[in-house]
Amino acid sequence: MSWRCATCDKLFETIPEDTVLLSKGAFSRVTVYRFADGTIHSLRQGRSAQTIHKTWHKISKKLGCEFCFPLPEPEPEPEPQPELPVEVLAELPELPASIPEQIEDEDVESLTPMQMAFRRQRTEP
Repeated sequence: MSWRCATCDKLFETIPEDTVLLSKGAFSRVTVYRFADGTIHSLRQGRSAQTIHKTWHKISKKLGCEFCFPLPEPEPEPEPQPELPVEVLAELPELPASIPEQIEDEDVESLTPMQMAFRRQRTEP
């Protein structure tokens, strides 16, 4: 928890143990301390940007707010796939250039009109 001085805007990570409490605000968030070196600081607990955002944008989102509209996370780069050695590629069987489709008469009845149109388009020259 961090503390910020309302007077000099100095940031303290913790309140040192040798400080003296001068006043604690009953309805205020500011507490006044005297430090060992004689300086007096009005400390209040630091608020994160997320906490401030919740205070100001409870009801409606604001354009340009990095919390209301966060930037998309960058996609991780895909790992490069290792290439096959030439010896392995030579051993692979060759695939046929095209596989002719055979449509049976009873199979045509189960096809949707869109499927029949695509099949007709593929078979026409």
